Amino acid sequence: FAENNSIIFEKTIHGLRINPGIWDINQSIILNGDLTISPGTTLNFAPSAYMIVEGSITAKGTQDASIYLKGQLGRQWKGLYVYEADSSSFLEYVTIADTSGLRDGYLDLTGGVTFYKSDLAIENSVFQRSLAEDGLNIINSQFSLFNTRFEYMRSDALDSDFSHGVIKKSNFNNIGGDAIDLSGTKGWVENSHIYNVRDKAISAGENSTINVLGGYVKSVGVAAASKDGSIVDIVDTRIEDVSLFGLMTYIKKPSYSSPILNASNISWANDTDIAAAKHWIRQTGTVLMVNGQYVPEKEIDVKALYRGVVMSK
Repeated sequence: FAENNSIIFEKTIHGLRINPGIWDINQSIILNGDLTISPGTTLNFAPSAYMIVEGSITAKGTQDASIYLKGQLGRQWKGLYVYEADSSSFLEYVTIADTSGLRDGYLDLTGGVTFYKSDLAIENSVFQRSLAEDGLNIINSQFSLFNTRFEYMRSDALDSDFSHGVIKKSNFNNIGGDAIDLSGTKGWVENSHIYNVRDKAISAGENSTINVLGGYVKSVGVAAASKDGSIVDIVDTRIEDVSLFGLMTYIKKPSYSSPILNASNISWANDTDIAAAKHWIRQTGTVLMVNGQYVPEKEIDVKALYRGVVMSK
């Protein structure tokens, strides 16, 4: 496809460069090598098309020359898969929209955009209108997200599996699942705003260790949950309008140890008696502390929670 479209693609020493312009991509792109996308590029993908890069991707747009990867005529496309890169990927002023998840033959990925064993940094970018199980799935990688926006996701926005990462000054809005879903991940979430999330704003599981500093969580099912051996520290954060609970600790998978959640200097909006009853819940045998004090334990039917409106998938 690249060889037959030299107006779009230019060969480089390490892979390909996509030239600036508005291009319709009607076939899938599978590249063994690094990919560079020029500023001012729009790629309109056909519904059956996807892009796989065995290498790094560098897509550095500017405020005046952003980069867009989206579906043709607003339809869904199968998404982007970057794997086993020797160097880090960089996305700046990039919008990725309309992904549905990459399913083709033996490939069955849950992410609309997936990075596997590929370190990455994302700044000033947007992920939107994904129908995939995960809008962005990061696996076995190191990552940083700065001033990046996730919006209008059918299910989870960001899913990090067995990775290390930092999320700063980012926004999550209109999320149908979890905003930030972490498994086996060590990370830091700082000064991010999370709004209108059906399930959990921050979900830490499978021995994750997460620090949350600052930020604002509003109109969510659960503000922060620590489960299955995870440790969550949340400080100086404002929480408003939760439909289930603000803070939760529980065990979903009995093979893991007790989770821990430490919260301090949390600002609760609408602090009435009814609202206060939703501030937190601690399953018996787990650890949940607020300002150095243990929250009372309570028996929780975890299976019933996951059958409920908020946490069901």
